[in-house]
Parts: sequence; structure tokens; C-alpha cells
Amino acid sequence: MIFDYIFLDKNTCLFCKNEDIEKHFLCKSCLDKLDFVDNDFDILGYRAHNLYFYNDFSKKLIGDYKFNRNTSLFRVFGSMLKEYIENKNIFDFDYVLTVPSSKSILKKRGFDHVRLIADYFLDKNLHLSSFKKVKNTKAQHNLSRDDRDKNLRNSFIIKENLKDKKILILDDIITSSATMKEVVRTLNKKNPKNIQILALFSSHRVKK
Repeated sequence: MIFDYIFLDKNTCLFCKNEDIEKHFLCKSCLDKLDFVDNDFDILGYRAHNLYFYNDFSKKLIGDYKFNRNTSLFRVFGSMLKEYIENKNIFDFDYVLTVPSSKSILKKRGFDHVRLIADYFLDKNLHLSSFKKVKNTKAQHNLSRDDRDKNLRNSFIIKENLKDKKILILDDIITSSATMKEVVRTLNKKNPKNIQILALFSSHRVKK
């Protein structure tokens, strides 16, 4: 897998590849198309935080990363999350869980897109690596809200006992919250002390 474009100027935006970098490895033009909302909302009794609203530009940005294999964009997303965690002082956790994909998706995509982002700025020893997706589910965007919940039920497993442990869950996108709810249900079976949720993008605009 090629993580960087070999002939790409190191000072050039990693998405449009036309303008100089302003911040987070993106140019000012690309940054201006992102909708920073700094929201938080409830998921099964836990607080979920997200940085940006999931608008048309962010769909293109995350799509280029996940489906066009512009893997250099892990630096963009990693830089965004690192800054947010530092600014919000979100450091009170024992483990980090990057929401996993199924084996079939990983094989098709060629990389674990959320884990790659997290590895940019987090100690790899913090990863809750025994949390696995064991069910090959249908694409969520093609399903109704009720069907999304059914599609994901019993999709994940974890081995560790998490009693008195504090978990930070990282994901790229939260839309219906169906995936995150199933992740939380699975973790709750292992008796964690607390769970925090952090996503880059979300369709939620609920303010604090």
C-alpha cells in the first residue's frame, strides 16, 4: 500500500493537490469547505463528540480516503483529532477502540481506515485490539433505521473484562448511530467504568 504520492510536493494540500497547505495538511480552500460544529450528543447514555458536520465536501474527503485509497489523508484526519483531543483535554481513558470493519471489508479496502488515523497520534499500546467485527453486514446506507439496528446486532465481540476501565471510541462518521450503539452495547457487557465517543464527522447538529 502506498501511503503518500511519491511526486507530490510536501507543501501541497493532500486532497486537491493544487494549493499550499494551511493547516491539517489541507489548503485554505479545502478547509473553508468543512463545517466545524464541535457538537456533542447522547448515545445510550454516553456523550458522543464530533468535529465536523457531514456535508458534501466531507463526504468527498472521506470517500477519497476510504474508496479511492488516497491513504495520505490519514494525516489530515489524525491531525484534526489530535488537535481536538488536546484542546478539549480528552485524555482520561485507559483504552482506545477504533471501530473495526469486517474481514471482508478490510480485505477489499486493503487497510483499516480508522486504526490508521488513530496510529497517527496515539500510542499503539492503548488500542483495544481484541474488539472484533465477526459478522459481515450489509451496507448501512441502503437500509432503513430499524433495519440498520437489526443488521448490526451481535456483529462485535470482545474478550477482555473492562471492569473499572475508561474507553475512548474513535470513528470516522456517525449518521444514524446504529453502529456506535452496537459497539457500546458490546462494551457494556464487559462492565467499563466510562465510555467516551469521538467522531470526525456526523449528521448531528444538536448543540450542547
